[in-house]
Parts: sequence; C-alpha cells; structure tokens
Amino acid sequence: MKEHVWIPSRSKRLSAMVHIPDTFHNKTPLIICCHGFTGDKVGYNQLTVNLAKVLEKAGYAVIRFDYLGSGDSDGDFASDTSVAGWKEDLNNVLGWIKSQPRFSENPRLLYGHSLGGLVVLTHQDDLQQIVARMVFAPVTSPISNFQEIIFGPALWQKALSGEPIGYFYGKGFKLNSQFVADLVANDYNPRENMAQVTTPLLMVHGFLDAVVPIQGSKNFFQTYQGAKEFKELELEHSAENNQEILQAAILEWLTAYFPS
Repeated sequence: MKEHVWIPSRSKRLSAMVHIPDTFHNKTPLIICCHGFTGDKVGYNQLTVNLAKVLEKAGYAVIRFDYLGSGDSDGDFASDTSVAGWKEDLNNVLGWIKSQPRFSENPRLLYGHSLGGLVVLTHQDDLQQIVARMVFAPVTSPISNFQEIIFGPALWQKALSGEPIGYFYGKGFKLNSQFVADLVANDYNPRENMAQVTTPLLMVHGFLDAVVPIQGSKNFFQTYQGAKEFKELELEHSAENNQEILQAAILEWLTAYFPS
C-alpha cells in the first residue's frame, strides 16, 4: 500500500510517500529515505521509488520525502536548499513519525544517497530513535566535493562572495549563496558526529562514481567504531548502470541485521 502525506517543516510542507507492506506489524522496520542534491523522492531514473518498491515487497515500510524546494514539496530550490535546512526537514519527518500511533514501536532506519547521505551521517539522534543507517555514495567532505567537482572553483567563489549561481554540473538549477555559506559556517563533519555512534552502518559506493569519489567513503568507514559493512560495487553515482545490484546489496544487509 502507498499513501501520500504532507509533513510540516520550516513553516511549509514536505511532500512524502509512505509505503506499507501487506505484512506490516508493530516491529516492521521503517526506512526513511533522504534524497540527494537536485534530486527528489522519486530519484534519478526512479532510483528511490524503485528501491522503495523492492523493500516494500520484502516486508519493509518506507517513507521517502522531498526536502523543501525539491520535488513536490513547498518552497523554492534556490532559497530553501541548504544542509542545515535538510537536517531540519529530516528532524520534522522523524517528529511526524513519532506522532503517528501506527509507527510508535517500529524500529527506524535512515537511508541517504549522495548529499542525503551526509544528512544521514550528520543526523544527531538525541532521542536514540535510529537503530541503523545506510548510505549510498555519501558526501563525506562537502566543501571539497562541491568546490572541486559539483560547482567547480569559479562558481564556488562566486557563491562565497554572496552571489547566486546556476547551471552547475550540467544541470539547469539555480541556487542562492546561502548553500555555500552554510557549508563554510558549519563544516559538516560526519566523522565527528558519528564518533560516539555504534549502531549498525551500511556503506555502498560505486568505483565508477565520478561525482562523489569513493575514497571519502573508504576513509570514513575506517574510522567508524560500530558494526559496519562496506560494499564496493560496479556502480555510477546514481546507479545509472545497474539499480538491481544496489537493491540486492541493501536487501541482503537488511535481511541479516533487521529481518522484516
């Protein structure tokens, strides 16, 4: 079963899709999906919705949502997009889940792709709601990744000076300077945030990824102190070449740690 819900966040509304398997019960794992930069809850080539369908069929509940300014959510991409804003959106999604009696006992897992992976890895689970995290091609060094690859030095410097930028990495999006200002001001460091976390972690990264280099994931993985697994696969950044092996890798890990 699939249903659409609106979730309040930053005085606006997030568009979210909830997948409930036929076998749903109060211990069914619930996976919250965080999309990447310039992405949405459907995903590039339907990456996220296809994953959600596979997980639902396997007996998992899934919530995938659009950050403000992305997809079907309220807001404007140029002015509402920042890691700080995305982190707030995720917190509000988790707050909504907590308010729903049907999800009161379900274990909650986070999944993030690309910049959504950074949001997952820097999420501060103060209420200890999250039992595990899964990331695919996560951004682990946001400043260098955006400065050197996604924006390039010229656009990065332009945004740093307070000007809006656009048409980065072959895409037609426009973005105000608050995105870069937020990265510089907060220096989002997943290693620091996860230093005291020991819940299970799955990292998947493709060695064909030209957008977010795999070495960042390898470096982070070495420092993580909890139960962990790293899957290096023949994948591009958004699994453009083979979604099935990504789905299989995630499902294999979930079945081992959190059977439905």
